[in-house]
Amino acid sequence: MTARIFLALGVAVPALAAPTRFFTLDTPNTLAGSRATGVVVRPDGGLEALPPLTPLAVFNEPLAQAMAEDGKGNIYVGTGHPARIYLISEKGTSLLGELSADQITSLLVAPDGAVYATTALPASVVRFRQGKLETVATLAQGNLWDSAFFAGKLVVAAGNPGRLLVLTEKGLELLAEIPDRHARCLVSTGKKLIVGTSGKGLILSYDGTRLGVLHDSAFTEISSVTALPNGAVAATALTGDPTMGQKPGEGQPSVTVTTSAPSPDTGRFTSEVLLVTPQGAVTTLARFEKELAFTVAWGGAQVLVGTGLEGRLLQIVEGVTVQLDTVDAGQIVKLSTSGNLVLTQEPVKVLRRGGAPQGTFTSAVLDAGQPARWGRFLATVSGPCRASFRSGNSQEVNETWSAWSSPEPCSDTLAKVPLGRFLQFKLELGPGLASVSRVQVAYRQLNVPPQIKEVKVFPPGEVYLKSPPPSERIVEVSHPDLAGIFTTLEDEKETQTQLGKKYYRVGYQTVAWKAEDANGDPLLFDVEIQRQGGDWWPVRQKLESVQLAVDTQALADGLYRFRITASDAPGNPEAPEVSTAVSSWFVVDNTPPSLSVRREGDFWVIVASDELSPIAFAEYNRDAQRWLPLAPEDGLLDSPREVFRLPVIKGKHVLSIRVVDDHHNRRVVAVEEQP
Repeated sequence: MTARIFLALGVAVPALAAPTRFFTLDTPNTLAGSRATGVVVRPDGGLEALPPLTPLAVFNEPLAQAMAEDGKGNIYVGTGHPARIYLISEKGTSLLGELSADQITSLLVAPDGAVYATTALPASVVRFRQGKLETVATLAQGNLWDSAFFAGKLVVAAGNPGRLLVLTEKGLELLAEIPDRHARCLVSTGKKLIVGTSGKGLILSYDGTRLGVLHDSAFTEISSVTALPNGAVAATALTGDPTMGQKPGEGQPSVTVTTSAPSPDTGRFTSEVLLVTPQGAVTTLARFEKELAFTVAWGGAQVLVGTGLEGRLLQIVEGVTVQLDTVDAGQIVKLSTSGNLVLTQEPVKVLRRGGAPQGTFTSAVLDAGQPARWGRFLATVSGPCRASFRSGNSQEVNETWSAWSSPEPCSDTLAKVPLGRFLQFKLELGPGLASVSRVQVAYRQLNVPPQIKEVKVFPPGEVYLKSPPPSERIVEVSHPDLAGIFTTLEDEKETQTQLGKKYYRVGYQTVAWKAEDANGDPLLFDVEIQRQGGDWWPVRQKLESVQLAVDTQALADGLYRFRITASDAPGNPEAPEVSTAVSSWFVVDNTPPSLSVRREGDFWVIVASDELSPIAFAEYNRDAQRWLPLAPEDGLLDSPREVFRLPVIKGKHVLSIRVVDDHHNRRVVAVEEQP
């Protein structure tokens, strides 16, 4: 048996797929979701070990919000309940004094070496100078939350109501009123004073005479602001109010923040980190669903963020958030300007980076898309670096994953792990100066059979072209509907990704299929046809398209179906995988219906019948005039046998009857009509 083939459309298959693929991690974006302990991500995508964070001092007080450095190696810490000021120096930790207040909210070292502290309740400014503590100003109403030097003077943030106050010889005087309940945090950029508020969550700018709004956050509190070298400002925003966290039974405000309600605009988010450019444009650097971003600092090449409810130190590099460190505390509440000092709460302690650089970097989970064999690990390395790996078949790392492999040198090693879809690698950098850049991991997916999702056989005669056939190559009859069908006479050479416009050609049967390969391999298809009860016969082999129109006029009438075989041999010539799928049964009918016409009295009785197909339509004409439709006796054309009754008209005529089955086979009979 042979079959003439017409290719209606297809999908182009790419060149041979590379059997080995690579994960390349060489930009901050590709490192997103990673976790580190003492490893910084550089803007160029490299990794570098930092000196570890080690405890410098531990305190018994439950609260701490304030920390400052004097540039000579001395560190000052302010605590709460009770409010105390401590000095950490090379000699150790010493208590400078205890204040009659609930807590110390800010510490600031003046150019002359004096240390200024603000308290919340009662609101006061205290100065430590030449070994002596003295109260230099008090506020009759409200609280003091932060302080900064601006235009050579000490400015403090106050609430409620929100105000900026300046310290003069007469005490605290009003500098500007704030359009919110509290002025919560301050930072001076030199020419401007940036203010974060609580209640509405505003970021304000004050130039010495005028107060302007830079941003109205969807969150209710700006908890921290810091200045960047280019004049931009980074800020943390969260839901809460500094006066809502009160010590039970005391009724006194503190800066402990509550998160009893989500942000009205961001819904599930609890905090975010914002960047305000020197021109005043505001972008969101990071948002958190559970963590609270309490404090922000500039780390020299990236924004550093300290969080709670778990104490994490995060780095934001080129808009990508990566964990830099974790601390054994509930919250990170303050970072030094450089980020090398960390003040925590729950418990209260100060950590400082020091010693030989050393850290660990753990990648995000790498997904090969399918179970894979993992291969060579390559990296550009400077200094000590060891790599280890683990794999699994669940996206979340759990007990089903393999254990970490033994650490081996990072420069060129193998990921010695079991087959698995997912992989993680861990880099141990140091001790000593160590950096890594352009990390690559090779893998090859296990080849899985392609899947044929669907096989569809279109109605008889339907073919699909992306453009109309040229007029000189149209097969056409006088009636341009289903009875006058046309299509191109040769295969459609160019392929496309979806069905084109529908045309018709008698005797053609179109089959189309949808196929996928989980490995992304290019596919080739074999098409076979089978008559019911018979053998399979090849129609086309190594077909690149996903649709074929078959000229079934070469086939005997009967029930047929197609079988499609998909192979990924182009990408896997050594061990290809195949899969097959069959279509539903369809009718091949190349025989015109039979047609009889007889006269019974004043009517012509017309009977049309077909062995396999229903009658699609019937029509008549007299004396070669236009064709008119014939209606069957039962009112519906729906069966292989239909009966029609047509009245005889007076005079001598030639009556022509034409019927067509749903495979576009036609029969025409003409009779003489006499009175």
